[in-house]
Amino acid sequence: MVTEPLAEPPREGAATWGRGARFGYTALPGGRMYCFATATLPAGAASGPSEYAELLGRFGSWPDPVPALLAAVPAGAVLRHDLYDLPPLPSFVRGRVALMGDAAHAMTPNLGQGACQALEDAVTLAHCLDTTPDVAAALRSYDLLRRPRTQAITRRSARLGVVGQLSWPPAVLLRDTAARLTPTRATLRSMTPVLGWTAPGDPVTETENESH
Repeated sequence: MVTEPLAEPPREGAATWGRGARFGYTALPGGRMYCFATATLPAGAASGPSEYAELLGRFGSWPDPVPALLAAVPAGAVLRHDLYDLPPLPSFVRGRVALMGDAAHAMTPNLGQGACQALEDAVTLAHCLDTTPDVAAALRSYDLLRRPRTQAITRRSARLGVVGQLSWPPAVLLRDTAARLTPTRATLRSMTPVLGWTAPGDPVTETENESH
């Protein structure tokens, strides 16, 4: 969901974790904010009067700026989707067909990597087809390069979602305490395997390989 333009939008995005629920937001152009909310519910469960009313009931009393963000969301702008974990594919390739993006590795949005990994897929596939004349061999290379990385990120995103949706009070207390005590530097460093990707054929990568 996207808010109307705000006079004083939050300067940075963030995610707030509760018991079995989360609310996150990030900035968009023009003073608008993209927001998301999660709650642990039975699959296909129906809301009350409306999805917007459901959000207000669950998150309207959360810490700032959540109430202000909800107040700026048009009532008809709320989209609701159930989240599912899909089993990993044994291959992204069959014959001369290659899968990319969600078709190959649909992942929960906990790391914000769905679109990013699709772009990496496209760059890698173009490189493999450009450097390997045989299409079948090029697609095999694409699968070998992309499947281990994307499936590892998919698993990591799923694990983060489980932690974020904890609802048992002792587990929530332990999670929140660990989050407060973990230095920001360590958190950012833990994301290096996800964010530190370099494209195949990148000059930096090739230079590093030659130096070893």
